[in-house]
Amino acid sequence: MTEAVITALENEVKRERDTARLADRYAAIAGDLAAKAGPNPREMTKDDIDEMWGH
Repeated sequence: MTEAVITALENEVKRERDTARLADRYAAIAGDLAAKAGPNPREMTKDDIDEMWGH
């Protein structure tokens, strides 16, 4: 049983490490997209959002 607990804890640590890397990758992608989008000259209104979604 001790070995099963150790294995479960090792798997959890590995999963946490992988999760952190995934979050870092998402942050890098979001930063890249924000840089490509450039500055937004104005805030979007609710009407803009509704129009975008076809409401």
